[in-house]
Amino acid sequence: MPTLTAMSTSLVNASIGPFVVRELIGAGGIAEVFRVEHQEDRRCFALKVIRPERQRDKEKLKSFQDEFVLLQKLQHPSIPVARRSGEIEGRACFVMDLIPGDTFAALQAAKQPIPGPRSLKGLVEVVAYVHDQDLIHNDIKLENAFLRPDGGVSLIDFGNVKRVLNDNVITRFFTKKPSQIFGTATYLAPELIAGKRPTLQSDLYAIGVCAFLMLTGKPPFDESRQSGRLRANLSGNAPSIRERLPAIPPPVAYGIDRCLAKAPEERPAHAGELLHSLKNFG
Repeated sequence: MPTLTAMSTSLVNASIGPFVVRELIGAGGIAEVFRVEHQEDRRCFALKVIRPERQRDKEKLKSFQDEFVLLQKLQHPSIPVARRSGEIEGRACFVMDLIPGDTFAALQAAKQPIPGPRSLKGLVEVVAYVHDQDLIHNDIKLENAFLRPDGGVSLIDFGNVKRVLNDNVITRFFTKKPSQIFGTATYLAPELIAGKRPTLQSDLYAIGVCAFLMLTGKPPFDESRQSGRLRANLSGNAPSIRERLPAIPPPVAYGIDRCLAKAPEERPAHAGELLHSLKNFG
């Protein structure tokens, strides 16, 4: 996580409407997230604020604003509710629900136990809802999944969502391919590394990686360098999860292994298909 900057600290005690900024709780390449407090009832929410250098990038600014609009439309208990948007000290921002608990990445870093089967099913269930809306989350990873105190799973960071495209001659001709690789090396599907557009199946590949991490504590490819992880995802053969968890039920192992197939068409077509494989798991 990036370090606390002077610009970040300058927002502490600033206000947007009835909300007062209290502290920085997260940061990424596009935005920072602060805990804010409602002045009247003292309830806490999250404030997502675009980074100053990204504010000047029209494409990044539009994606940031689109995330707020999308969160207002999505209605699922595992997706934070967007409350209001605006600006704070000249930077675009929006207020959303503050998710209690910790990310799975933070839990693993602290060597805290994870209820693997239940958590995996919770993650797949919310991604299935996203896929039902003809949307690709496009950044599924343990850093974006929370384990709540009630045992449920929440999914955050919808700033990179893409809409499912009909794969025909017209869309192939008029849709721009990504100009650069986006994502975290550990979770990137081989076709994304090769410069192709994200799809539901690239989300499924990332879920397969999450499954390995949640259930075994390690990704399918454990290279220490980012370049090594990219090469492994691009051309390496992922191990079967049964090599690490021999007792895992065969239908579950089959579903997870399919997620990590090199060819997108060999993966589940939709997160709901994988969810069906997990129905009796745990």
